[in-house]
Amino acid sequence: MPVPPAARRDLRVTPWAALTSMVLLAGCASGAPTAAEPAALKASTSAAAAVSPAPSATPAPAQARPPVEIAVTALGERLRPDVLVTADAPLSPEAVAQLTALSGEAGAVVFRTGTVKVAGRDVAAVAVDPSAFRIFAAQGTAESDAVWQAVARGEAVVSHEGAEAQSLELGKGVGVAPAAGGAELPLRVGALATTGVPGSDLVLGDAVGASLGLPAATGLLITAAKGQDPVALAGQVERIVAGAGKVDLLSPPAANPVAFLTGSKAAEALGAFSYRYFPDGTIEPDAAWVRENIQTATLPIVGRVTCHRLMIPQLRGALQEVVDVGLASTLNSYDGCYVPRFIERNPENSISLHTWGIAIDMDAATNYRGIRGTMHPEVVSIFKRWGFRWGGDWTYTDPMHFELAALLP
Repeated sequence: MPVPPAARRDLRVTPWAALTSMVLLAGCASGAPTAAEPAALKASTSAAAAVSPAPSATPAPAQARPPVEIAVTALGERLRPDVLVTADAPLSPEAVAQLTALSGEAGAVVFRTGTVKVAGRDVAAVAVDPSAFRIFAAQGTAESDAVWQAVARGEAVVSHEGAEAQSLELGKGVGVAPAAGGAELPLRVGALATTGVPGSDLVLGDAVGASLGLPAATGLLITAAKGQDPVALAGQVERIVAGAGKVDLLSPPAANPVAFLTGSKAAEALGAFSYRYFPDGTIEPDAAWVRENIQTATLPIVGRVTCHRLMIPQLRGALQEVVDVGLASTLNSYDGCYVPRFIERNPENSISLHTWGIAIDMDAATNYRGIRGTMHPEVVSIFKRWGFRWGGDWTYTDPMHFELAALLP
């Protein structure tokens, strides 16, 4: 259905803003947009403000008994968690001290992580000090005093997805047992809320977690200091953790640490466009910009591609050199170039470089995020010589992904 002009979200974007804010996280998991056009989001003050909010935190009704006064610190200011560390065994006190010091005055929180059994099924859980942890929680959850008072009372806070999967009812009891076996601990489902830790469906108080066998100091959330690039922070964290745990980058980088294009040059070369965006995370750039800049061409190995006109000559050169050195057989699929969307189709993230048509994905089936992948080293070297940056070099790898980093004469 046509969208009236008043309902459109119209933002002016400079290419360098897109390049620097998310170039290291140009996630490639989403394919091309569907043919059916979704309804556009209504105008708002920012892209993030227009995102469909996560399910709101829902505390259970108060029980019919005298109220228990629970001391939970008022929220104050929320902090953005930039880096998550999870480990199977407790991090050493020295490592914890070094990690928490990285954020300076920004903030970090240490907690328990692990697996427990809920109604006989394994569930990933965190056990926290509610006063310290809530400032890192998702919007809507952090602000709910009732949620954190439930944690402090020894009740269970369950994610909406976890509650649905386990058929748990708000305000009802549930048996929670240690993953290694043992007696169930009867807990009340005190709230349904977004946990704030990816992959975790259960938030418990620290003492409850300890009684269920969750080891201390196995989880850590860190906020980057003012002006610090989250990617650089993640690199420092990895050096300290040194294989003792998993390090996840939770927010886009603040700046591109290896910049070949600069703001004015990028704006002049790539152009700037306004756009509409939609609830499914896709973007509709200004039609005039698309006509001027996005082209379709037939290239070696991959066949027909649709990309930015300035990338096509360099992409053709790189692919032809791959053919010339006899490595064409190492590339088996073309998985997209111009796909206008936010990273991971999430409007809270930055705009993907695929929106500009200056990134290409190949062999996605064997080069998905977080792995080393199967890309031949010489193919990678060829693309770099032709002005491309490779996602396999990133902290959180994306080996299917090559993106334009320099415009060659």
